[in-house]
Amino acid sequence: MKTQPHRVLRLLVVFAIFLIAGCASVERATPSSGPDSSHWHGRLALKVYSTPVQAFSANFDLRGSAESGSLTLSTSLGNTLARMQWSPTTATLETSNGTRASTTLSALVQEVTGTDLPVADLFAWLQGRNSASPPWEADLSEIDHGRLTARRTTEPNAAELKVLLDR
Repeated sequence: MKTQPHRVLRLLVVFAIFLIAGCASVERATPSSGPDSSHWHGRLALKVYSTPVQAFSANFDLRGSAESGSLTLSTSLGNTLARMQWSPTTATLETSNGTRASTTLSALVQEVTGTDLPVADLFAWLQGRNSASPPWEADLSEIDHGRLTARRTTEPNAAELKVLLDR
């Protein structure tokens, strides 16, 4: 069965929102770089338990904070899949299909994915801080080893995000 372009875009944005996305050859910062790290990159995988189940994985480069930053998603060969940038007043998503804009990152995520994602909590999780964002739950037990898992267990569209940070 063919995947519809809007479903691929939604998964891409979900990834982008969850790791807010990039290229493969950038200086690395990991949780061991300190609690105020504002640059992460590595690999992520997202599975949304919709009908049909949707799965996506990509390299990512995330910079900034929930208020202002950028995310680049790329293939294992370094080809850019999507680039997202946001500030307190605007958010944009660039893909091969064009550019989409919104007044906020949350609004853009909601528009493109059809669901809310805990963007602010993602930054806390990457810094090793457990931040409650029901219905999302984060497992930070391996964050010192560059691994993060977050799950949304409620229906519809339960989801699982796995992040492996470059060291």
